[in-house]
Amino acid sequence: MAAMLFGGVVPGAPAPPPSSAPPPPKPPSTGARSAPATAAAPPPAPAAAVEIDLLDMTFDAPAATAPADIGPADVLSPTPVESPPEAPPEVPPESAPAPPPVPVDPFAAEGLLDGLSDTPLASLSSASDSKFEYQGNKMAPMPINTAEFGAKWGSLSSTSPLSATTAKVATLDQFMSLCESIGAHKVEAISATNEGICAGIVGGSIVALFHGKISASAGGAKVDVTIKSSDANMGGVLAMFMQNML
Repeated sequence: MAAMLFGGVVPGAPAPPPSSAPPPPKPPSTGARSAPATAAAPPPAPAAAVEIDLLDMTFDAPAATAPADIGPADVLSPTPVESPPEAPPEVPPESAPAPPPVPVDPFAAEGLLDGLSDTPLASLSSASDSKFEYQGNKMAPMPINTAEFGAKWGSLSSTSPLSATTAKVATLDQFMSLCESIGAHKVEAISATNEGICAGIVGGSIVALFHGKISASAGGAKVDVTIKSSDANMGGVLAMFMQNML
């Protein structure tokens, strides 16, 4: 039915005869020069590609903002620079207090103490420091016996006595050891009477003989000493020395 409607066939009409075949084409003539082939037409120019902004497919570009009018610019005028903040004023360190003035010795300033020192006198030195010394000469032991001691005792004219109550020398042995410490020789210790005798020599010629007696006393012992010497001045200095030792 469709064939009849679109093919132009009337129902009930006889079918049209088949169309005759077209005649075969003639072969080209060999003697005649064939016409040149028609030049092919140049291909059409490609259409201009439409530029698409992938980042602005759905939004409109914002309207340009006019720049603010700041007036004419002076390129030669200096650019204002902010000044740095002021540093706090430095506080000067406190100075150390001045040392107290040194007192001036008028005697030393005038040279009156030249050649003098603070060395203690030999007569005031303790027994443990040094031996008795007189005019630069130290006492040396005078090794004699009791008989010789007695003979010399009567021949010496200078006598220097001293007496002290002390706890340092409370026995006869302590008295003998004291005489030995200042340079004298222990001649004899008489235990029966609690007496002792010693002998020493100073400068090779000045003789010093000691006689001591120890007596019991409250708060210690009473020591009575008699010094006989061939030099009265040396005997007095020696007595002072022993007084300070007791």
